[in-house]
Amino acid sequence: MRKKLAACVLGMTALAAWAASRTRGPANAPIQIDVYSDFQCPACKIMYERLLVPLTYDYVDKGKVYLVHHEFPLPMHAHAMEAACYACAASRIGRYDQVADVLFRRQETWAASGNVDETVSSILSPAEAKKVRVLAKDPAVVAEVQTEIRAGQVANIRQTPTMIVTRRGKQYQIPGMNYDMLRHFLDQLLTN
Repeated sequence: MRKKLAACVLGMTALAAWAASRTRGPANAPIQIDVYSDFQCPACKIMYERLLVPLTYDYVDKGKVYLVHHEFPLPMHAHAMEAACYACAASRIGRYDQVADVLFRRQETWAASGNVDETVSSILSPAEAKKVRVLAKDPAVVAEVQTEIRAGQVANIRQTPTMIVTRRGKQYQIPGMNYDMLRHFLDQLLTN
């Protein structure tokens, strides 16, 4: 019984570490933003570059927003599932942000060639790349991505990118927005 309990606690600890590596900002921030995206989606790349980067600087790193990334690879994108698995695998070694960044920055290249591994490995050490390569194919990592997809479906996510902004228990689903509009919306939420 103790072994089962210890294994359960270790499993929850690993899950908590995984979840923490795909989040940024203080968990007790006044606003939480859950982002559902697909690494092969051109609109997600634009959202990442034009919205999430400044959002992180202006709100997340200043303690106003807790940002949570969710993988939501769409079936129409041939390499999106593999990219999501690589990103989740990278989260297990503390390199999620770097892998997400390179996947979005070099999206056109790996989406055309299908060589997700080469793109991800380009920013990892050889030892990290080896770990991520093995983890990306691990059934547990694939199951994590499937769980994210199901959670997105339950949250009624119909397209990528989609953000769910939560403030004081009230949720707002935002399928896409420019940064000025988002900043205005967040500032209104913070003052109310």
